Amino acid sequence: MEHDNARVRPRSPAERRRSAGAGARRRASAPLSERAVPWLLGATILGSVLAIGAVHTPTLAIVSLVTAVAAALSLRASALGADRQPYVTALPTIALLALTAYTLLQAVPLPLSWLARLAPASADVWSRALMPLGEAAPRYGSLSLDPGATLVEATKWLTYAGVFVTAVFVGARHGARLGITLVFGSAFLAALTTIVHGLLGATHVFGVYEPRFSVAAWHVGPLLNPNNLAGYLNLGVLSGVGLLLTSRPILPAWVTGVGLTAIVGVGIIASSRAGLLVLPLGLALFALLAWRRRKRMLSSRRGSGTATWLLSLAISGGALLAALATTNRTLAEVADDNINKLWLFHSTIPLLADHWLFGVGRGAFETVFPAYRQWPGNIVFTHPENFVVQWAAEWGAPAAAAALVALGFAFRPGKLALRASTTALGAWVGCMVLLAQNLVDLGLEVPGVTIALVATLGSLWGEAYRERPLREAPPDDPGSARRAWLLPACAAASGATLVALMVGFGWRDVDHDRRELRAMSEAGAASGGWPRFRGELRAAMLRHPAEPYFPLLGAVVALQSRSESPIPWLQRTLERSRRHGRAHLLLAEVLASRGIKEQALLSLRLAVEDDPEVITTAAALARQWTQRWDELQRAVPEGEAGAEMLERMAVAWDRQGDMDLRLRCAEEAIARDPGRIKARWAVGDTLLAMLEDPSPTRCGGAGGAEAQRAACERQVEAHAAAIQANKESSFLAVHLRARLLLLRGKSAEAEQLLAGSCERLDDRISCLRLRVQAASQVPSSERLPPAIRDLLSATCSAPASCAAAATWAGDLLAARREYSSAVTHYARAAQDEPTEERLLKLADAAGNAGAHVQAAEALERVLHRRGGQDPELRKRIFDEKAKALSPSLTP
Repeated sequence: MEHDNARVRPRSPAERRRSAGAGARRRASAPLSERAVPWLLGATILGSVLAIGAVHTPTLAIVSLVTAVAAALSLRASALGADRQPYVTALPTIALLALTAYTLLQAVPLPLSWLARLAPASADVWSRALMPLGEAAPRYGSLSLDPGATLVEATKWLTYAGVFVTAVFVGARHGARLGITLVFGSAFLAALTTIVHGLLGATHVFGVYEPRFSVAAWHVGPLLNPNNLAGYLNLGVLSGVGLLLTSRPILPAWVTGVGLTAIVGVGIIASSRAGLLVLPLGLALFALLAWRRRKRMLSSRRGSGTATWLLSLAISGGALLAALATTNRTLAEVADDNINKLWLFHSTIPLLADHWLFGVGRGAFETVFPAYRQWPGNIVFTHPENFVVQWAAEWGAPAAAAALVALGFAFRPGKLALRASTTALGAWVGCMVLLAQNLVDLGLEVPGVTIALVATLGSLWGEAYRERPLREAPPDDPGSARRAWLLPACAAASGATLVALMVGFGWRDVDHDRRELRAMSEAGAASGGWPRFRGELRAAMLRHPAEPYFPLLGAVVALQSRSESPIPWLQRTLERSRRHGRAHLLLAEVLASRGIKEQALLSLRLAVEDDPEVITTAAALARQWTQRWDELQRAVPEGEAGAEMLERMAVAWDRQGDMDLRLRCAEEAIARDPGRIKARWAVGDTLLAMLEDPSPTRCGGAGGAEAQRAACERQVEAHAAAIQANKESSFLAVHLRARLLLLRGKSAEAEQLLAGSCERLDDRISCLRLRVQAASQVPSSERLPPAIRDLLSATCSAPASCAAAATWAGDLLAARREYSSAVTHYARAAQDEPTEERLLKLADAAGNAGAHVQAAEALERVLHRRGGQDPELRKRIFDEKAKALSPSLTP
């Protein structure tokens, strides 16, 4: 804070030189605590990103405590210094502390009557939180609908304030280059560890942490989300570009060049569309601003040409590294045209309308948003992937607008020393690029990413403060020494207190509770542990009152244990999730168990509309509950989802069931979507079954009218042709044609068709099996051995599949009474994967083939498996051995 009596005069060149020299001497003679501040800042920046971005509460607690110590030391050193720089009264610090305080207030419990006046929508959620339990509303509720998550967010923002204070101190004492170099080095190490994980093919980060979601090759590293990684690396790239082109580098130029090569390469491999879009724009903006800066300076620095060439070489090397590591999946991710994020922004508008004043609470978006999600699918959105929308949704529009205005004004270019150095210019452009990317990504919600951003801006602010005119110090105050300790102590105590609150109340986040309660439900909560499980559910629902998963889990366990009605639990689930297919599916099962079939079928329809992943289950239930077409139609939605449901019903239909109904389902699916090849196959399969079965009249039965049979055969061929035209490599078309030939008694032609087609089809194994069946029907036996040989060659990549195929071939040969050949295949199956069933089949075939010794050996292996305690098996072994000896005893 500026003193009222301070007289301002500009610094002369001599004063600047003396100040720089004095600063160097002061740093050399500074106490250890002050010299430790840059090291603590570096540990915070690097540690926060390498610790999986500090997204987990334990690592965030450690990072926050280190930051609190660093900020306290910075404030203490500043208070004792001759400059007495008021970092804590800087506008960015005030803004960050204000946001921390506001976030903390969101988690404070309030009487529900007060909350109803302040935030009616939030009060309504709290008032109905315990409805499934049959309890009254809780007496207290917070503005936040996830108070624990809000405490975690408050800790994050206090940490950012501490990082800013520390970075300002380091920038003021050492210049912005040190802080920017720390961010660049952290980005380089993040890229390097990602490269090492990719080269090793690692699936665990540092060999310890297993990601909870699928991570592609070359994406395993400290930042697992490729968008977060790309944003972090883009900040590192532009910081490195500024460091490379500066006249006063901290690192050797070749080190910076190598770092840029690695960062650029990994940034491209990350395949973030937004990251790849904003990086060239950022480089172009930097080039424009740097050109204008050089133009004002009238001359360029010595050696700038060499640095430019080195920069070009580093970026080209990074692109080459990316090209060497690029896979088809990488290209597919870059070319992905998914724009669901735009629909995500649109779906957030109703949430903003309901909670516009105070928001849903920082960190509560994940649990609240399901009530506003508008498109189908079982997808959890943790963030709206736009930091402006996120702030407005969680803080409320007024607080978000105030934060944007205050922080934007504080970090405007005129407030920072951008003209002083190329390093500062590159770092500032990197910050702008990161912010631009996070208009469509969620990187700023990762503490490690935001810490790097705040450290960069704090370093720029500190250097700008150092370049301001000198001010005369105010008169000495006898109480200044005591006050010099007060502010650092408050900073350290505030950090420790908030970390303690976060650990105490925010440790069990919603993801932790989901996994723990699901594990309890799977461990047998329905078989005796319902009261305890119910208590755990109650506690979780009070921690996260808007979350729909917990009442759904309660409904599942209530249904399994039959301890109480699942209906209230499902009602709460559907209140808190606008599109929840699994809840509707469970509701359908409950209604069907009570004989309310019509409503059950309607619930199946809603389940499929809300979640296409339940189509298979819904189709099976619909077929199980009714065999009437008019009732089935109630369960089938309109559009693509309905066509898929009809197709799956037709494909999975038991051939012994109602063939007319199966045919109608398949034909309706084709009418809705002519490109559905499985539905066409189901029609052909059903018609072939009607041609084989004498009871249906549509195809004339086994001895029916030739005209009807011919019409059905033409339909089968037409559907086969349509399948082939839609997908030439589909086995389904060849399957229909081969079966039609077999039905006509043309087994040799069927075998020839399959022999010439199997190699190019998508389901080669099924094709080869059908070929073996066709070959077994050919009068001549010469085609069967090659067909079986080809099948075994294709399936014997693993012992289990090889044994299954050999057993199947042995069964077919045994049915043909070719026991000697069957013994060969049973023996192979028993060798690859011996089971009692296979050994008994081997013994039967060997006995029928006259190989009684081999039969006895197989039976002895079975007896050994049974512990030698089977008298009947012993007798059979004795008989086989006797048969083996009988030829030699014959006179």
